[in-house]
Amino acid sequence: MQGRSKRRETALARAARELLAERSYAEIRVGEVARRAGVSVGGFYARFRGKSALLHLADMDFLDACQTAFDRAVPDGSGGSVEDIFRKFITVMVDQFAVHRQALLQAMRHAEADDLAGFRERAAAFNAHVHGRIRRLMAEHRDQIGHDDPATAVNLAIFIASAAARDAVLRGSLAAYPVDLDRAGLVDHLVRSATRYLTGGGQ
Repeated sequence: MQGRSKRRETALARAARELLAERSYAEIRVGEVARRAGVSVGGFYARFRGKSALLHLADMDFLDACQTAFDRAVPDGSGGSVEDIFRKFITVMVDQFAVHRQALLQAMRHAEADDLAGFRERAAAFNAHVHGRIRRLMAEHRDQIGHDDPATAVNLAIFIASAAARDAVLRGSLAAYPVDLDRAGLVDHLVRSATRYLTGGGQ
């Protein structure tokens, strides 16, 4: 029963993301999402209070996709250099921000104050899982991190890489500098920046 419920939620999350990528939030009806997901409208309302759930579903779809892709790319106990680990992490983030871009922008635009606690809670769980694994893997490379405080350096490298990927892909912020990079070029530069920051000094 629990498996069926999770499958329905996953189908609804995917449908919400697809529709938010196609049209504006204002134009989408709950019935469309339910039909695309193969769920009755009553089944939707049995789980969610109203249309604002679409924003939460799109956010869940993004975080689930990121975590699944990261777990495949960087399984627990995986080896690799500092550069290898950050390349896999940054590639996942850049790719998933690109795939979910329209839905995420709409979720950010239409989320109300009441929604923010849920978004923050899911983000915290995602960060604990993904960032926690990077921290554990970086601890195995402690001797390569050229900082007096390696833990802080790793946390800052994760933050900078995540924030730069998000702003570059979601908001197109690089154009203001101006920098014109394709997705692979963005990954290369962010990996180089994170790796050099971590291994190249900063005493």
